[in-house]
Amino acid sequence: MKTLHLRVLPELVKMKIEFKKGIKQGFSLPGFAMGSAMIGFGALAYESNLDYFVTIASMLFLWSMPGMILFVTLISSGASIILMFMSIFLANIRTLFIVLSAFLTMNVASQKNSFLNKLFWAQWVSPTAWTVISTNPDKISKNYIFNYYKGLAVGLVVMCFIGLSIGYFIFSKLSKELITIPIFFIPLYLMILMLNAKDKIYIITIVFSGLLLIVSYPFLGDWSILTSGLLSAILGYVTGRFLKI
Repeated sequence: MKTLHLRVLPELVKMKIEFKKGIKQGFSLPGFAMGSAMIGFGALAYESNLDYFVTIASMLFLWSMPGMILFVTLISSGASIILMFMSIFLANIRTLFIVLSAFLTMNVASQKNSFLNKLFWAQWVSPTAWTVISTNPDKISKNYIFNYYKGLAVGLVVMCFIGLSIGYFIFSKLSKELITIPIFFIPLYLMILMLNAKDKIYIITIVFSGLLLIVSYPFLGDWSILTSGLLSAILGYVTGRFLKI
């Protein structure tokens, strides 16, 4: 019994250390980027006469900026529940693949966690969290990456709550031009993070996506955003699969 206790204790200490590292990361630049974007969303919700607690609930339940903006826009225009559900569902379906990829990276299936526990932590997977755990394999212990992610998720949620509250009560008094600026912090941060990733495949994907967007925009307009992202993702997958870089 004593031997078992001595074996378990170091494991718990390591899990706690990785959790704290994740929290620290969540309160640093990733949290600042997401919290800054939430400032714009909070101001938008205030302008749309959305109740503060409903705004908080939309952040917690939807946890995706496109879906949250759609929710505020549609509910303020008096759209039907069916229309809101279908629109938000289509906007958030992209996060399903991010969650699957993140859970595969963290090898959650092999860990002894209940279904409800996995479902709870799956809710907080975001593009930012996925990018952090996917592009830093040498900085995070593989055996405790799920604990690291839990801390990261907690930090990001708290930072988003703070940013949303600031936007709702303070930034809502500013002009619309200033309000929209923080929303661009997340994509800029993710792009910088991907370009500094250890694996070259991320760099190839980002650079090709940007070049393709510049070339195709005069011909395809807004559709170039979708096509450049899709084609660059295919190129990145094929390159990584067959060239092993």
